[in-house]
Amino acid sequence: MRIKNIVLATKMESREARNMAQEIRAWLESKHCNTCRADFPYENDIERLSWDRVDLILVLGGDGTMLSVVRTLLDNQVPFLGVNLGKVGFLAEVSPLTWKEQLNMVLESGGRISHRVVLEYSIFRRGRKRDTGVAVNELVVSRGELARIISLDLESYQGALESIRADGLIVSTPTGSTAYCISAGGPLVHPEMQAMILTPVCVFLHDFKPLVMPASESFLLRIGDSTQEAYLTVDGQSGFVLNPGDELRVKRYNIDLQLLMCRDEGFITKLRYKKFFIRG
Repeated sequence: MRIKNIVLATKMESREARNMAQEIRAWLESKHCNTCRADFPYENDIERLSWDRVDLILVLGGDGTMLSVVRTLLDNQVPFLGVNLGKVGFLAEVSPLTWKEQLNMVLESGGRISHRVVLEYSIFRRGRKRDTGVAVNELVVSRGELARIISLDLESYQGALESIRADGLIVSTPTGSTAYCISAGGPLVHPEMQAMILTPVCVFLHDFKPLVMPASESFLLRIGDSTQEAYLTVDGQSGFVLNPGDELRVKRYNIDLQLLMCRDEGFITKLRYKKFFIRG
């Protein structure tokens, strides 16, 4: 993969990201790359790009910025690479201290594309679709403002699966297994696996355990009639109020996230590097 045309995506309110984007852009152009900068949230200029000619979207920010940018630009089917200006850096893996060395490796070798499952969700109310979108890390159905458990009926395409009462339920991708999923007692799953993970949050009088299913599965979550109010949260960044009887339908999105890996380090190595997952 030869990388020549690069879009630099930054958060509009981040002075650090804008300044670094200016520095990286000058360096890339000295390497004979064509660059374009886009500040998030994007204006109409981003829609006029010839995406079939774009080789890479370079995102400057933390994992949260990566999630926002990916959900916005995923349909263009261009690989993403993140410069980590945040704290964790599971998605944004380029160091702000060694970005020249890492980007130079990418320009010389092309890097490796890591394909990741993305979730598509649809919200139905009284049989009518109210909203739809995608999630890179996870979808969380949780209780409302009051500390009252919610009732959820869970079905797979094969039929009824479970009815549970809990604080909530997480449907995550393997990429999102290192986020809310593991905090709620779910498993760590290799990010390139083709799977979905169901993890209950504080389940009440039930033995429903975290469940890893093939990504080819689809699920329906129905809010029980005894539930006063519930919320759907997408990647921890946007939310919707769910009423009793509402249905959330989840399946694999028809486009995968393409992450460009500039270092060929394994998943276990990355977990050790982050220290708080595996101690070596």
